Amino acid sequence: MKKILIISIIILLLSSLGCKEETQEKEIIKESTYNLIEYDNYVYEGNAPVYVTIYSHNEDSWKSVVNTKEKYVSYRTDLIERAEVLAENNIPWNWQSDQPVIEAMIEYEDDEELLERTNEMNILLYLESLGAQLDPHAHTNNYADIAYLMEEQGATPSSVIGGLIMEECGSEHLEFLNYVNWYNEIDLQSDGYIYGSDYPNAKWKPTILSDPGMGGHWFDDWTTGVWKPGKEDDFYTHFPASDIVYIGEGYPHDALNIGEAHSSGAVVHAENAEYIRELVAKIKNKEVPTGTTDGKKFMYTASVHFRDKGIVRESNTPIITKEAMQEFLDILNPYEIAGDIIYVNFETAAEIWSTEYNEVPWQLSLESFSFYEEVKEQAEDYCKTDKPIKR
Repeated sequence: MKKILIISIIILLLSSLGCKEETQEKEIIKESTYNLIEYDNYVYEGNAPVYVTIYSHNEDSWKSVVNTKEKYVSYRTDLIERAEVLAENNIPWNWQSDQPVIEAMIEYEDDEELLERTNEMNILLYLESLGAQLDPHAHTNNYADIAYLMEEQGATPSSVIGGLIMEECGSEHLEFLNYVNWYNEIDLQSDGYIYGSDYPNAKWKPTILSDPGMGGHWFDDWTTGVWKPGKEDDFYTHFPASDIVYIGEGYPHDALNIGEAHSSGAVVHAENAEYIRELVAKIKNKEVPTGTTDGKKFMYTASVHFRDKGIVRESNTPIITKEAMQEFLDILNPYEIAGDIIYVNFETAAEIWSTEYNEVPWQLSLESFSFYEEVKEQAEDYCKTDKPIKR
């Protein structure tokens, strides 16, 4: 009788420990102060891949970077070298461009010496042949105009919004943020299209959002997962009927690739693929769920930001982008071989979410990651200075 009693007590103790462990795991998911998508009955299988997208973009201020043929040829040469590094590694990626660089391409690409280097193709077609997806990227310019200019060169612009402002310094969230109406930021109309400004006949329909955040990258959205966001305070609410899918970028910035700080002065808080490695570890260690008991599966995502320039000089030590790119890929190569990460472009990620994950929305914020408090403190301090919003 005593043996039975002792065994029963042991079983009860083990059961209580198991329940405690499960509760702790769920607390990791529910501690977020702004992500809103939650489920009951999580499962922790430890085997979900992370879909990784590499991207780069240039800016509306780049006219001086490419406004002579000599400057343009230098930019073009570096761009080709970076694209070829990714092609040699069989990695798809997203090249995002604002209007000045596209206009420089139109002006200077009609040159036999330049075309000889790119198999008699203009640079946009050559990028496509190497596996790049071409995304419009705009702050002060117009997305439809940029897509139109890409088409004028025979290329196919994607339906990806290559970054936008969705938050700024304020007080409504986390006591230092306000969410803005990103529909207005991109001039999205009620029919789901953006119409041209410089080219009134231009018309472009976005279906995928990438890289939403704050000017200067002080505090972007750094969520992993996929959902269809609303505007302003509804950004973290999933709207199934929306036409636009957000591929969560995680924390895309890495000191190995872009240096210790952004051009704005914001410090880069990850290095040597730290965010992706930490996310993979959380999944494999069963700290975060892979789905629910009723069969839902969660899609984890991450982006990697490389500068659209051959040398990054904002760092204390200049960074040669193509070399940093290869070093970064080498760090992640064991993870790719093991199936822990899968490289995709944004459109492929959206397709996988639809076909393999049945459009199940999911969010995991940066709050459970090791460097979150440093990121948050920096943004709070920046917003206290009442500096003008940098867009």
